[in-house]
Amino acid sequence: MFIGHFALGLVASRVEKRLPLGTALVASQLPDALWPYLLLTGAERVAIVPGDTAMTPLRFDSYPWSHSLLMVAVAGALFAFAYRAAGRPGRAAGLLALLALSHWILDFITHRPDMPLTPWGDAKVGLGMWNSLPLTVTVEVLMFAGAVAFYARERKMSRGFWILVATLGVMYAGNVFGPPPPSVTAIAASMVIMIPVVWWWGNRAGVPTA
Repeated sequence: MFIGHFALGLVASRVEKRLPLGTALVASQLPDALWPYLLLTGAERVAIVPGDTAMTPLRFDSYPWSHSLLMVAVAGALFAFAYRAAGRPGRAAGLLALLALSHWILDFITHRPDMPLTPWGDAKVGLGMWNSLPLTVTVEVLMFAGAVAFYARERKMSRGFWILVATLGVMYAGNVFGPPPPSVTAIAASMVIMIPVVWWWGNRAGVPTA
């Protein structure tokens, strides 16, 4: 998933108004925020194999440290602990941990059985929704559209917010319907750039103007 993860970040930030939108969006993508660094160091592996699933040309050969259930839970807990230790509200910190864990749950639904449970075991799971492009796109678009409507309901959002929403939508369309990425390094580099930009942009543009 991509915008489906962001949908939950939008919902969490609206439910807990003391949780900045950008921070919530990053938490919803926390495993993917860590993943590119592990790719660049060779600790995890992905291959570009067009047609491997209907949804993505990526074959996730190994990502036990960023995407195993155990390590996602640990990363989410550490993120929440650091957020709370910085003097932020406890409820917001708890939501950050849940958002990180939600990433694994949504990936479990969409991925084929390549989602590890621990970094050390061989057990991998996944329900394989990515085998159906129409189903996956329908579910993600409905999730994202519903979350945006919920976030903006009865509030006046800035132009920056709507540009952010449109940008994420265009990126999603490019991922789904565009050509495969040119290299694994390009994938990692784009993620290294995207995550901080989403954090900064979301925190600035997510504040309603009225």
